[in-house]
Amino acid sequence: MCFFKKKKGEPITGNKYALEQFVRFRYRGELSHGYIYAIKKSEDGHIIYDIQIGGECPAIIRGIGEEDIVKEKRA
Repeated sequence: MCFFKKKKGEPITGNKYALEQFVRFRYRGELSHGYIYAIKKSEDGHIIYDIQIGGECPAIIRGIGEEDIVKEKRA
């Protein structure tokens, strides 16, 4: 077994949404919902998000741009 720690990259600043925040986003022409799983910076300097969708068997949608995300209003 290998026990390696994941190397942390430089912190991303200037993002609108936080990790584990519940959001709605546009994916394949439909509005979906999920949790922010990871925040990254693309090669051209834009902030992109990986979003986890699903419950018991989740999937991660990678590379969602900030312009495609709509903040979820919780009661």
